[in-house]
Amino acid sequence: MAGIEALDGQRILVVGGGGFIGRHVLRQLLGTGATALAMDITAAPPEFAHLDWVTGSLADEALFASAASGCDQVIFLAGSSLPGSANNDLAAEIRGHVQVAVKAAEISQAQGVGRFLFASSGGTVYGHSAEAPLAEDAPTLPRNAYGVSKLAVEHYLRVLGLLRGIETVSMRFSNPYGEGQRAHRSQGFIAAAMQHAIAGKVLPIWGDGSVERDFIHVGDLARGCLAIAAAPEPPGIVNIGSGRATSLLEVLARVEKALGRAVPVAFEPGRVIDVARNVLDISRARETLGWSPGVTLDEGLARTAEWWLSGART
Repeated sequence: MAGIEALDGQRILVVGGGGFIGRHVLRQLLGTGATALAMDITAAPPEFAHLDWVTGSLADEALFASAASGCDQVIFLAGSSLPGSANNDLAAEIRGHVQVAVKAAEISQAQGVGRFLFASSGGTVYGHSAEAPLAEDAPTLPRNAYGVSKLAVEHYLRVLGLLRGIETVSMRFSNPYGEGQRAHRSQGFIAAAMQHAIAGKVLPIWGDGSVERDFIHVGDLARGCLAIAAAPEPPGIVNIGSGRATSLLEVLARVEKALGRAVPVAFEPGRVIDVARNVLDISRARETLGWSPGVTLDEGLARTAEWWLSGART
């Protein structure tokens, strides 16, 4: 298992570098000796003004090809799809999610990129509840279009690797949270809870709050991405999560403690797309990458609360 020093001298493109996860990956990547590049639909934020930053859409294939040219690896974190809205137009979900990601991988291979890391979803691809943590070889039966899209891309990447030789890794993230996550896209339970508490608005919760999820601090998740990038032979599919299940009710109690204020809630009828329990088995990441999460939930919530209370919101 190689350390992050293995990235020294590499050129690594982070697609979606302006997003919540992308910014954290870039911050950590800048300390490795690698040359970090980024592409996003938005312009570079001030802290990354010195980077080689490409602003534009992945629909502009020539622009993406130019960005990927000469890169050793691409970390693909881009995506306009969301678990809650992907079901609204299934055909559009395929065009905007599956086709875009697969085409980006094909272009990357054509440009000589050696490894393509794809942000998949450990929270949705399995699609069923299990008492034991879900390992990468567990059955997959997604219950929403978002999970189906992620799983479809995973299979296309596997085939692309077989046919054309590019190394691909599907990173099955659990539920990331942390500093910099905004709640305006109806994604991120912890961000939404903090936003509603600060604004004094009622947070809707689907079901009775007993569902359990695997929450991982974004700093640990970014470290996992870099561990995959640095590994000489990473697994083709790997879970990146905390390995611990926490109910939404327990998270709310801990959020209230971190913020020092209540989170007003309203319980709504449960949704068919939600499973009762989702927690990832992270043994493969520990054993093959030497990676494990280091930020406890309480520590991560304290950092996140400090960010929200600071008024940064960016």
